Amino acid sequence: MVIYYTAERAESGEFLRHVLNGQGVAPKILFTKHGKPYLEKGGCEFSLTHTDGLIAVAVGTQRVGLDAERRRPRKTDALLSRLTPAEREEDFFELWTVKEAYVKYLGGTLARLLPALVYEKGVLFSEGAPQKVFLKHITMGEHVLCLCTEREEEVSLVKI
Repeated sequence: MVIYYTAERAESGEFLRHVLNGQGVAPKILFTKHGKPYLEKGGCEFSLTHTDGLIAVAVGTQRVGLDAERRRPRKTDALLSRLTPAEREEDFFELWTVKEAYVKYLGGTLARLLPALVYEKGVLFSEGAPQKVFLKHITMGEHVLCLCTEREEEVSLVKI
């Protein structure tokens, strides 16, 4: 699995096409009914994320979800009220990126899936059942990324 990233100002769709062109993949991108992008002719799996100061694309052969957040002061009161007491003890940015990466991995929507997700002590639960996914946090300066895949594999970071 490779995560390509840039801190340059760019449009995320253009960055995605640039990365996929570099993989030798003709980037005819379609979207599921929930908005998850995929390639018309397959060839690889990918997940795109962007946040203030970072765009990243994870590319590999297995299903993937990637999310990134920039650590910054935020008003989390409304979100904290929706977390379990144990989740309130977790790093908020790691917790949030886990949940978003998992939703992207499934190709669902936050509105539908978020209420069933709980992340405690490094384990993600959905409707009370631990999910059998590989979660990897990556810190890049002030950014936190979470990669969600079916199974563990080596991850390379490539700055573009």
